[in-house]
Amino acid sequence: MVLKRSGNNAGKGKSISRKSSTTKPSKASTTKDVRKSQTVKNSDSKQVKRPKKTLKIMSKSVNYSLCIPVSIIDNCKNLEQITHVVYQVAKSAVLFNAGEIVVLNLGRDSDKSSAIGGGSQKLSPSLLIASLLQFFVTPPYLVKSVFKKDYQRCLQIASKLPRISALPFMRYSNDDQGRYREGLAVTMDKPGQRSSKTGSKQKAYDQTKYVNVGKKEMVELRGQLVPANVRVTVDIVERKVVSPTEAYGDFVGAQASFGYHVRVARNFGDIFMKSALPEGYTQTVWVNSGDFYFNSEVPKNVKLGIKIPRIEKVLKPTVEEIASGEAEKPANMMVVFGKWDHLSQSFKQCSDMFEQCEGAHQFFDGQLQLPGAVPEANLAIHDGCMIALTLLSSL
Repeated sequence: MVLKRSGNNAGKGKSISRKSSTTKPSKASTTKDVRKSQTVKNSDSKQVKRPKKTLKIMSKSVNYSLCIPVSIIDNCKNLEQITHVVYQVAKSAVLFNAGEIVVLNLGRDSDKSSAIGGGSQKLSPSLLIASLLQFFVTPPYLVKSVFKKDYQRCLQIASKLPRISALPFMRYSNDDQGRYREGLAVTMDKPGQRSSKTGSKQKAYDQTKYVNVGKKEMVELRGQLVPANVRVTVDIVERKVVSPTEAYGDFVGAQASFGYHVRVARNFGDIFMKSALPEGYTQTVWVNSGDFYFNSEVPKNVKLGIKIPRIEKVLKPTVEEIASGEAEKPANMMVVFGKWDHLSQSFKQCSDMFEQCEGAHQFFDGQLQLPGAVPEANLAIHDGCMIALTLLSSL
């Protein structure tokens, strides 16, 4: 009897255990279901395909312009790091013959706490970046004449870095015997000096024939007068001022500058409204960089990806278009770097200038798609300059 009852109890226990296994899901099954639901959601979000675009350039030559925001130095802790970051941008621009560099202010110049430098003179972030960029394309013998004494304290670290050898005036000045040299027009007499005979005060000189070219003596021009305190290119043999194009060929920046032209944009609108190129820009490309917390699956980034297509190919003019003469006029491409939040906020500061414009995305022809090994946005801006220019020149 005891054995029989124990057998029945065992059978009942088995049946109960089978029922419990079918009615109550285990922990392993619930975690699997959660994972499946998450994968389904992720797959749904990934199904949104970003549009792609082929950029057509109707010219056989392209003039590149770069726009870098002041946020390029946000991760820098001291002047030394700032100098090295700006140095990388200057090298990229010179190596790929970029004619213009625009420093986007982002409205930080009004904040006195953001001023950088030592001594009595502190520079705003945009002015410091612009000064460093200008320093890297200035001959060493003109530094003291071009930059104020107080500003030179911020250039002490930059003066210890190697000079960029690809600069036009560096390539033609071997052993200091180059025919063409960069100079600064100076006056031999001080403006406002009183005449010894009449005692009357003389007018300030507007023009001069003397140029400082880093020699022991000033170069006296033959039959030429140039505005004072202006940087010029001098033919030492003929003693005359010549255009940089005549001296260095095509290695001349915007507005006949030497290497590249530097300017500061107060807001997003100044990038285009105050262009150094009279014709403006034919194409505008955005390079997503400096956004180290970027997530492409966030809804706002998904919408942005639909508004700005990815550029996967750049087409150059065909042989027939070149033969017909349609591709003679050079194309001007503006390459804008930085995170989208900063560009969008800068656009809102000047939205009154563009009443019929919905947003900053309408200014861009597309977003440059960097190589697969480079993470989107999670890239320093100064590194993005070199990669983007390399990619554009090779497409």
